[in-house]
Amino acid sequence: MAPIAPLGKPRALALLRAGKLPFTFGSPHPTIAVVEQDGVFRVRELVVEPTEAEVAAKASMDERGLWTPEQHYALGKPTGRVFIEAPTRDALAEKLEAYPWPRDW
Repeated sequence: MAPIAPLGKPRALALLRAGKLPFTFGSPHPTIAVVEQDGVFRVRELVVEPTEAEVAAKASMDERGLWTPEQHYALGKPTGRVFIEAPTRDALAEKLEAYPWPRDW
């Protein structure tokens, strides 16, 4: 899989409003997730736990001789920084509309 283009705010809002949760985005690799956690809706950083990545990389190299950035980023979990949080999907959409959208999102 090649690096991906930024999702963009309009597409993120469309996915959110359609209830297509969770979803991830970021460019060139996914680094952000929109999720429902602990009864609230969040835009949150994806974090790759270093030890898990090291184990997965070793297993992949031993098995196939290959470890790609896509495999690494696929291990990301929405456990990092919370950029936006709201009690409902609609409230998150409102906050997301006003949020200064980073170019790599």
